Amino acid sequence: MPTMSRERTMKDKAAEAPRVVIDFDLIRRIGGRNFRDLGGRPAASGRRVRPGMVYRSAHLAHLNADGEHPLTAIQLRTLVTLQSRLEVRHLGPPRSEFLASGVRWEHIPIGDTWFREDGFHKIDTKPGHEHLVILTEFIEDWQSFFKLLAERDVYPLVFHCSAGRDRTGVGAAMLLELLGVNRELIVADFLLSNEAFPQLPLSPTQLQPIFEMIDENGGIEGFMHEVIGLDRTDLEVIREDLLEPASRH
Repeated sequence: MPTMSRERTMKDKAAEAPRVVIDFDLIRRIGGRNFRDLGGRPAASGRRVRPGMVYRSAHLAHLNADGEHPLTAIQLRTLVTLQSRLEVRHLGPPRSEFLASGVRWEHIPIGDTWFREDGFHKIDTKPGHEHLVILTEFIEDWQSFFKLLAERDVYPLVFHCSAGRDRTGVGAAMLLELLGVNRELIVADFLLSNEAFPQLPLSPTQLQPIFEMIDENGGIEGFMHEVIGLDRTDLEVIREDLLEPASRH
């Protein structure tokens, strides 16, 4: 039967498809790197992203840098892990010093269907759209992330994946766009991860498909409502918490 033959062909191709082996020993060694504050950047209407409110990082299960990590000096309220369940299972949760009394830990497993015990199975996509599918394949998880950001009393907050550059980079780009930071500065923040990982540099063009999707939905307001599933109140709360008042000068 043609259907059975086609099914066999698809299974054969799947069996032959190369799988990316996950090097958890390497991932352990990058713990705590790529850490920075998203605050201080100028935003629309003469406003500025509040410093000391939202941070991004590589994973926090292991630390290999000398000295105390800067996160220990922050009166953290919320820590958000964007790693898959498999990554957390192999690497562990964030270190205990980051989950002190009163710190809320939220695990939003973006990429969960891609990380398996037999390797990394990211879906096929055309070149340059790898970061777009991090967004489009996990819309419900991104909705959970931004709904969390719209809660009161969650800041200061840090969010991270394993390297703090891809999933974390997509989340940071969407958040900064929502806050009215211009795209040149958003891309500059995205590329700062190249200082931590120069052997696998990110390109400015990797965010372009995401920007195009935002524009196709009428800008960030329409995108957050129609694609991510936030309402106007969510957006207002995030901006109120993370933006300083407009300068009067």
